Amino acid sequence: MRPTVSVPTRSAIVAALSLCATPAMAQDRASDSEIIVTAQRREERADDVPIAATVLEAARLDDQDVRSLDRLGANVPNLYLTRNFGTTSGALVFLRGVGEGDSIFTNDPPVGIYVDDVLLPRATGSLLDLIDIERIEVLRGPQGTLYGRNTSGGAIKVVTKRPTTDGVNGMTDLTIGSYRRVDARGTVNLPLSDQAALRLSGISRNQRGWGRNLTDGAVVNGQDVQGGRASLFWTPADRLTLLATADLTRERSTPRFPQQFLPDAARPGRFTNVFRERDGRIDRFRSADTMPLNKTDSGGASLRADYALGSATTLTSITGWRSLRSRIGFDQTANPPGSGTAVILLQDQRQHSVSQEINLAGSALDGRIDWLAGGYYFHEHNDQLTAISFATPAGTAARYRTDDFFAAPSRGSGTGGTWSLYRPALDTDSWSAFASATGKIGKARLTLGARWTDERKRYDVQFLTAPDTVLVLPDGRRAERTIRQSWRDLSPRVAVDYRLGEVLAYASVAKGFRSGSFDGRARNIDFVMNRQSAIAPERVWTYEVGAKGNAAGGRVRWDVDYFVSDYTDIAFSAARAGTPPEIFRQNVGDARIQGLEADASARPLPWLEVGGWIATLSDRFTRLKTSPGCTAFVADERDLDLRFTPAFRYQLRAAVTRGGWRLGGDVTGASPYNIALCNEPQHRVTNAEQANAQLAYATGPWTMMLAATNLTDRRFNTGSVGAIGYPVAPREVTVTLRRAF
Repeated sequence: MRPTVSVPTRSAIVAALSLCATPAMAQDRASDSEIIVTAQRREERADDVPIAATVLEAARLDDQDVRSLDRLGANVPNLYLTRNFGTTSGALVFLRGVGEGDSIFTNDPPVGIYVDDVLLPRATGSLLDLIDIERIEVLRGPQGTLYGRNTSGGAIKVVTKRPTTDGVNGMTDLTIGSYRRVDARGTVNLPLSDQAALRLSGISRNQRGWGRNLTDGAVVNGQDVQGGRASLFWTPADRLTLLATADLTRERSTPRFPQQFLPDAARPGRFTNVFRERDGRIDRFRSADTMPLNKTDSGGASLRADYALGSATTLTSITGWRSLRSRIGFDQTANPPGSGTAVILLQDQRQHSVSQEINLAGSALDGRIDWLAGGYYFHEHNDQLTAISFATPAGTAARYRTDDFFAAPSRGSGTGGTWSLYRPALDTDSWSAFASATGKIGKARLTLGARWTDERKRYDVQFLTAPDTVLVLPDGRRAERTIRQSWRDLSPRVAVDYRLGEVLAYASVAKGFRSGSFDGRARNIDFVMNRQSAIAPERVWTYEVGAKGNAAGGRVRWDVDYFVSDYTDIAFSAARAGTPPEIFRQNVGDARIQGLEADASARPLPWLEVGGWIATLSDRFTRLKTSPGCTAFVADERDLDLRFTPAFRYQLRAAVTRGGWRLGGDVTGASPYNIALCNEPQHRVTNAEQANAQLAYATGPWTMMLAATNLTDRRFNTGSVGAIGYPVAPREVTVTLRRAF
């Protein structure tokens, strides 16, 4: 957003102030206890970590009824996290204005999502259900010196609960709610011996759906998810601990249906940011996609081994394996049958990856230096059968088979234009070495770190005429191509901090690196065969100052930071006008992003907790490398706003706890922001405000909770492309009965 900060709407301010005056929000039980984190790959108090970080412990997640990663964005300054366009399990993540809007595997996410220190490499399948979680740490700014790969925007660390040998315990709950929602969850901890324990967790999430396709009367936007995780902890020797985990998720939810934007009567060919309402409702659709396709299976396994070499040195090995199969169809026009051409994007993705990290950590000089050094290897394979298909069914009984990728393919005339069907594939090998050391000098500390990365990618693409049949061009060549590219990078970090009583002040400089990419959406044969090349890597230099502390015996906690990021070779995926809109990717240029973040919580009375945060963002292009083709919407393209960069965002939360009862809630809002690169009017969000509330009663092992999300039923746009968008889910009410044992 431009440097001018717009003021939140009056309704948001009134709601926020009334919420502070009448506490009704989630209790943060950690406000009067120490929060232990591993943000720097060692256990420390959160107040001692010189990083802009937000930590959400299990108690707060439960109190706020946060069950999925897409609820995380409301709790973290300058984090935008929601379902990616049309998907049900893909995460759309922007942190401090750095992110990736296209979930295709040829683009690596710049904000890494980690589960127990193992990277989830793809956006698809990374929108996790949160069950049996110890805590979530969100680290803002580049984290490359300590974490995996491609964390130029930051890292989201999900830490699950470990098995313990202290007895059998667990939890089970049942939830019923709006739109025939029925969820069941359970966890159990089973000691196997004095040295070993097993922990199991499972979830079933089902909902009929909150939308209806008027073409055939089908209920859409439903949920159908089952998943489970098993963890085995074993101490075979005094110095050695092993933690093995495995997880599996099966999803058959309907893909999110898009809604059309209303045309702008004053400007033919343009659209407003107001959703069309069919039969008077925003969640009524008329789509030719009467057989929506969404089958996603994901899972993985990991093994962590920690071996104490001495009293102050530990050798750690973390091995990870992930796999994904996703078949999904996206309606890209939302056209009713008989009203123009319906365009369906079909994707059949297969992915697997393996990662291996080995690090050595310890301290020296009687604890005055803490250090860590290690190496990391990552290999991944992706391939995806992709089709852009036209359909022109007519009448309410029309059916269009989205599971047939070769039906009615979208092709240009001859073999020089766009072509469908095609299969892009990508193989990645990444090697890196990293080191970090913190030295203590009185009340001050100096941290020096660096990461060296060598990344190699091979991109293959084939244009097909039938399953496993490659198109032959008029000159006799097969329509297929291979592009190889490698990149090397050195990313340093320097930080200093100083403790004065309960206040820690710090300053840091860090570089982030996101590997180069390829235009996996390109389907113009002439471009792919003769001119396509790799997209250059992105780099982010972030300069930051901040302070954090607590007062009143820990009953008040706060942290504040100010940052400036120089963001170079920004890679965008954007849409050119047409039917269907042609997606293209390029390095647009460089930008500077700066902002202020402040977060605080307080317990003024034993039964009252209040808290919240504010965040600002100011961005501007400092260099345009190429024209993104937006002159129809802005005279000088250097004036374009980056995506998901509202000038001002806020959250206010509060909770009252008395006699087993807990009443809590939160309200979150943002000034206007843009979703698309060209800042088209239909992609500008002006009403992103939302409120949630919870009422719970606990007695003994039993807890009952009444919860509501999107209380005011505000239906703002969460993502859009061309003339369609995806409205946020409507107000939902749930009742949960939980028993701990």
